[in-house]
Amino acid sequence: MKRVLVLGEFRADRLVPALARSGAQVTVLGFADLTGFLDPRVTCGTLPKELTSESLSALVDEHQADTVVASVSSPGQEQMLTLYARVGRSVGPRRMPVHSEAFATLACDKVALHRQAIRRGWPVPAGVVCERPERLGATARQVGFPLLVKEARSESFAGRFFVSDPSRLAAVGAAITYPVLVQQAVQGEEFAVELLTLPSGTVAWPVASLGPLDGECAPGRRARVQPALLPEAVRFALSTVVRDIVATSRPVGPWQIDFAVTRGGRLNLIEINGRFGGVSNMSWTSTGTDPHRAHAEAMLHGRLPEHTHAVWAALEVPVPNGTTLPPAPAGTVLSAFTANPGYPNTSGVHRAVLGVPPAHAPSARAWLRRLVPGTLLVPVDSAIDRLEHGLAALSAEHAADVSAAVAPRAAPPVRRTDR
Repeated sequence: MKRVLVLGEFRADRLVPALARSGAQVTVLGFADLTGFLDPRVTCGTLPKELTSESLSALVDEHQADTVVASVSSPGQEQMLTLYARVGRSVGPRRMPVHSEAFATLACDKVALHRQAIRRGWPVPAGVVCERPERLGATARQVGFPLLVKEARSESFAGRFFVSDPSRLAAVGAAITYPVLVQQAVQGEEFAVELLTLPSGTVAWPVASLGPLDGECAPGRRARVQPALLPEAVRFALSTVVRDIVATSRPVGPWQIDFAVTRGGRLNLIEINGRFGGVSNMSWTSTGTDPHRAHAEAMLHGRLPEHTHAVWAALEVPVPNGTTLPPAPAGTVLSAFTANPGYPNTSGVHRAVLGVPPAHAPSARAWLRRLVPGTLLVPVDSAIDRLEHGLAALSAEHAADVSAAVAPRAAPPVRRTDR
């Protein structure tokens, strides 16, 4: 029986069953207590928050792991990607298929990403690296307001600060760890695309719209939709960047690109994550292929999913914890993605995803309009606008899909199954 060691508990409820179904003996090491959350046949333990190459190699040997799977998300785990890369190089790619150190650095360090983007010609917002506190004011004036200050080694939910004018800069400067990237706050719409890469190729799920950019730096608090339409020039530029990242930085496993389309219609790369995130809920709903299950099968069998094309529009809306949504209209699917030990970062909010086939769009619109005020943490009109965007993308011939440009493969329609 193959022994699989999972480092990190992110979406263990979706990753681990796919590993176990393959007949593997699975051990999960995480920061959270997973008691009672997973099948009792799955061994759970604690992932040390302080790891070295030597101690991680010893953990892999202690658990006699045939395959090591990285599943990061909880605060502190994303920064472990560079460590995993170093250990993976010594353990070997068959036993520990993880991102290369070059790619992990791009995912973990926003300063390194900005510098690499400039070298490679990837389009990014104008920005300047600031190494010392006494240079922050001059750097900010050079970039111009409004701007974003991003700590180099920050993770999800932290380390990004929107500064609208000079009067707010001192407070931010006192709270940050240097070096930082001081970057122009572009105006436009935010998008994301999830990808899965193996040496054999790369597949992408549909591009998701995360809504208009704002000063909150919290796309999970907006209405979001998948698939999304992109201008043809942006789609081409995105595919070019993806191919270059794969060729020069060698990701192995799941990753995500967050990017903006400016009001002038230009692509701006915002950040790269070395993992799947909240967008995977829409990816699962819109395509019928769960990215976390695909991740498991890729790590165990070296197999990429065949079907990652959208067949439904997936609308995601933020809902206060404790709020129960009414039943979904006939012909649609409503899924609530709430906090659990493998997905701890919700801050009093959970996300509901409504899957809508085009034929049932009218009933979905009516359902949204009937919601009691305050049920959603976004205006209903905003949710309906995102739904219309997704439905328009579904009806478009190309629907903002970058998979064909990254790794051509046949993708017949997906037949949905109950979850």
